[in-house]
Amino acid sequence: MSMRLKMVCQVNDPHDGDRSDDRLFVMFHGYGNDEHEMIRIIDAVYAGTGRGPSYLSFHGTTDRAYMGGAYWYPDGCGVDERRTACSAVGDAVVSLLDSPMFATRRKILVGFSQGGYLSYRLVREHPHVFDAAILMSPSFKGEEKTDGTGIAGDTRFLLLYGSEDHTIPFDDQRAAHRVLDATGRLESREYAGMGHAVGDMEIADIRAFLSSVGH
Repeated sequence: MSMRLKMVCQVNDPHDGDRSDDRLFVMFHGYGNDEHEMIRIIDAVYAGTGRGPSYLSFHGTTDRAYMGGAYWYPDGCGVDERRTACSAVGDAVVSLLDSPMFATRRKILVGFSQGGYLSYRLVREHPHVFDAAILMSPSFKGEEKTDGTGIAGDTRFLLLYGSEDHTIPFDDQRAAHRVLDATGRLESREYAGMGHAVGDMEIADIRAFLSSVGH
């Protein structure tokens, strides 16, 4: 079954002299936001570099009535429903990426909250597509019993949480660390005093992480 996804994209020439950059960011926003959330984040990461990022920033599959914004799966839904929703999006995105246009690109997932969980599921189900995954305050409910050694491939992970993030229960955060650390490919950071949000130190750490993932 095919899925139609909405997105905002910017794809630059990876061979454009001093501005060259072969990274393609595949980005998913959090619950109640939209694709522009992630564009603001990646633009902040690239600020002052003299280069512009290439990205596909996707809009959630379901729009919220009256309140605006969108989501990838209903808040409070069960594990099976959440995984099924993520699988449908992942299959559609990976099909889109299977194009000569993106063949030489280093593909990097970036997701916040629900989008972070979605990014994690993409790596689990498509382990040889993505070079790295930046998971910002990811939801991780339902993964408590997951075996992290089951994540194949070479994808590197950057896991980021605020120390005062009470939106994502501590047990879920701990499960995320355990599952991803089992791959042997995890870097993680915690930001003192930060809640379920994005801060300047986080942007700096993402920039540092990316320095070793293509250029």
